[in-house]
Amino acid sequence: MNAPISTLLFCTSFCPNEAAWRGRQRRWLDHHLALPLAHEAVFVLDDNSPFVPADPDVMPLETLPDALPTRPAAFIFRFATREGRIGVMGHRGWWRSFLYSLTIARHYGYSRIVHIESDAYLLSRRIIDYINGIDQGWTVFWCPRYNCPEPALQVIARNQFDAMEAVAARGLDALTGAIAEMTLPFTHIERAFTGNRYGEFRRSIPSYADFACQINSSEIALPYRA
Repeated sequence: MNAPISTLLFCTSFCPNEAAWRGRQRRWLDHHLALPLAHEAVFVLDDNSPFVPADPDVMPLETLPDALPTRPAAFIFRFATREGRIGVMGHRGWWRSFLYSLTIARHYGYSRIVHIESDAYLLSRRIIDYINGIDQGWTVFWCPRYNCPEPALQVIARNQFDAMEAVAARGLDALTGAIAEMTLPFTHIERAFTGNRYGEFRRSIPSYADFACQINSSEIALPYRA
């Protein structure tokens, strides 16, 4: 059996208050920490939110220590300033947080980055096993609703870290006006799994779904299949 691939699992975040934290980021953590999804560290990359949770299993960080403590289940890395959003498409804060995952991965020597957005969920053992086995390339899944790659769910292997660095080198000013679906240099678009931005057009997730995105209501159940 191959050795597990050292993995950083992360989401991006902005959280105005405790209710928002419980309904989104905390729910995301509880769901994914319970899955057999390979990871050495879990980070919530936060765009200087006004709310900082005091959950005992989550450690806020403002700088990266030389080594991570083993006790907390997850870390919240808080940027010192907020980049936020400019207009409808200007996801400036998202770009900074997303690309900072590369700094974390290189700092701690991880071989792979798994990005699952904080309103996205893995829902089947089949997709988890697939993700756990990826060791090359920059993989993204597919969004049927918009007929485009789904950047809320990505796997970036070490051989694509330089490509990610090249994206970061464009700078936030250039990236703020860019659309991630059309900008990121994916090497593989995986269409074999069923998923969609269900939260935009359904009140429930199909029981056969492998993943779901745009789940912004705590009333939408998450039908995981082991």
